[in-house]
Amino acid sequence: MNLSTARDKLQHRVTELQACCSTRSPWVFLGASAFIEYLSNLSGTDYKKFVSTWLSQIRPEYSSFRYQSGTSDLPDQMYYVLRCGIVHSLSLVPNDRARSHGGRERSIVLCHRQPGAVHLSSVSKGSISDAALFVAEDFVEDLAKVLGKVFDRVASDVDLERSMSSWLQKHPFISAGL
Repeated sequence: MNLSTARDKLQHRVTELQACCSTRSPWVFLGASAFIEYLSNLSGTDYKKFVSTWLSQIRPEYSSFRYQSGTSDLPDQMYYVLRCGIVHSLSLVPNDRARSHGGRERSIVLCHRQPGAVHLSSVSKGSISDAALFVAEDFVEDLAKVLGKVFDRVASDVDLERSMSSWLQKHPFISAGL
């Protein structure tokens, strides 16, 4: 698969995530988290580094978000709660291994667009004492933008182009049909 075809197919996956948002389903967060994992591998970096370098170009809060406790580790929490938690355990509660590496329960709260909900804002309410709020529609919008950034960079970065082409050949992503 060439890079142009890959970009089109990945853009279609984003469109599917946007449609999932309209159903207000929590599944959009699983798909978005898996999408970040794929883009991080495609771009030759790990999940946390992808968040702090690529996603923060779209919205600086991905790397600069500061919890009320003063901790500034959103890329880590995304890895432990979204990637490891949702993708691997269908849970927002980090498992023991993730906790031993710094994953915190209720460090990320998920919602769909609603009045007063601001993506990557701080939440402290009820049993949630210190969390980052993720708004599905804004999260997916950020993924659409970062997808464009990654593929736009290929035009001026030969190493990235080689890395992405190699990854696509070894690990083609799911697409509809045969």
